[in-house]
Amino acid sequence: MVGTTRTCSFRSSQCVYAGPCQFPTLGFVVSRFDQVQAFRPEKFWYIYLASSHDVSRNREETPFTWRRGHLFDFPVAYAIYEGVLEDNTARVTKVTKKNTKKW
Repeated sequence: MVGTTRTCSFRSSQCVYAGPCQFPTLGFVVSRFDQVQAFRPEKFWYIYLASSHDVSRNREETPFTWRRGHLFDFPVAYAIYEGVLEDNTARVTKVTKKNTKKW
């Protein structure tokens, strides 16, 4: 067998044959596995802003998003939240419409 490597596990008598292209791929898999194992969740905060209105006796809500997304520093998130409560005006910088039909 030219260009293959034979690897046997100690738990079973089965052997695995891997060619030279599988080793870089195995390296990627092991690297990603190590990243997943090393992951430690971190607390975060976000500000949810929506406008609610009644349309023919149904309450509809329009959520607003921002580029920043999650905030990892609580004092900063709280300061922004207080600023929103103090000043009730906002500026819309972009409107995105998405098609709801997926066919």
